[in-house]
Amino acid sequence: MTQGTFFKSDQVQDNLNDIFNTYQEIAAVTSQLPKMTSNQRVEHIDKCKVLVDKQRTFFTRLSLASKEDPEASDMKERINALSQAFGYESLLHCMDAMIETLDKAALKEQDK
Repeated sequence: MTQGTFFKSDQVQDNLNDIFNTYQEIAAVTSQLPKMTSNQRVEHIDKCKVLVDKQRTFFTRLSLASKEDPEASDMKERINALSQAFGYESLLHCMDAMIETLDKAALKEQDK
């Protein structure tokens, strides 16, 4: 990969659009959580986990590209710095905590 091309890649743009669209779909129904059944809440939690997985995959690609692409490297460093500001070692650790929280929420819903 040549320098500065990671974010210009069609595949990267497609991934970012997919992440954004998935986020919008989730955000659009989040306000309806109090009205949802337990099964609907579990489905919503599963969709949130899918979003986190998409973000994790993207961040892994970003991390690999950061070895050759200065823009990707800068973005990775800024993302990890922001994660550290919230008390996590890296974005991946933050995502692990998010999945753990979502799993606990799903179990709570399933126990109802």
